[in-house]
Amino acid sequence: MKRMTALLLSLTMLLVLCACGGETGTPTTETPAGTTPVVESPQTGGEPTAEEVKGVTIPSFTINVNGTDITNETMAEYPVYQVQATSVNSAGTESTCVYVGFALSDVLAAAGVESYTTVTAAADDGYEVEVDQATAAAPTTLVAISKDGEQFKSSPWFAPCSSSTTGDYLKGMVAIAVDGGETQQPAQSGESGGETGGVPEIQDRTDKVEFAPYSFLVNGTEVTNDTLAGLSIYKIDATVTNSAGETSTSTYTGYRLSDVLAACGAEGYTSVKAVANDGYETELDLESADSEYTLLAIEKDKETGEEGTVWVAPCLETSSKAYCKLVVEIVAQ
Repeated sequence: MKRMTALLLSLTMLLVLCACGGETGTPTTETPAGTTPVVESPQTGGEPTAEEVKGVTIPSFTINVNGTDITNETMAEYPVYQVQATSVNSAGTESTCVYVGFALSDVLAAAGVESYTTVTAAADDGYEVEVDQATAAAPTTLVAISKDGEQFKSSPWFAPCSSSTTGDYLKGMVAIAVDGGETQQPAQSGESGGETGGVPEIQDRTDKVEFAPYSFLVNGTEVTNDTLAGLSIYKIDATVTNSAGETSTSTYTGYRLSDVLAACGAEGYTSVKAVANDGYETELDLESADSEYTLLAIEKDKETGEEGTVWVAPCLETSSKAYCKLVVEIVAQ
């Protein structure tokens, strides 16, 4: 009798446990408003997918789309998506980023663009990317307001997340045009590009340029790509006149000389001398050396220097004698 009672009690307890087994006990959570949620984006066959997200704070922006200014207020009623994208840059380095923003197709629709074969996106530094209709219409092609949880600094990213080429992405996007149309700056943007009063425009090319190997000395210490990794990269168009009175314009891309000297620990100098591999020298005073317009250029007109040499380009100077090519040594004194 006791054994029968114990058996019945055991069966009763088992039934109670089974009845409770449907409850997981795991609480649900909601994303608070004003944050950028991170949603796991499942990858199928290596292709990115778009996941709609809620509770995202949309910062102010203005993009000119085919002649019409589209703002954050224009897009307020459109869904926001998150896409995880993997791309490879020109140096072969692979990176994976999470973009959050509006589908490009929705942005085009908001501007009244109904049909097109190509779409061109333009950044505030003049860099442009063109994609075909299929890429533009893909739900994974975003006008992104954040990248890896950080909002843009000036204007949104253009992120065609199906592309595995880093060069197809751009930051600081201010304009979109279709079918070869001319991209236009937003009317609400208070900034004007180009040159003002003869001062050249400085364009930020950080994260858009990968330099070939270079090497030079700063006060006797070798400087290479690794030494300057992490410094901002700039591009400036400089117009100079040579000794024969001939005028030419060249594009220099590299680091601010003042940033290079700081990275190398140079302090308290009053002048800076650049020495070429053939013995030619130029000397800059403190004001010129520390100017934001003076570059230690790794490229000139997209060409690298011979045998890893560099240029010193004081881009406010109009005489070619102030520039130095084939630079192998910098002396801050």
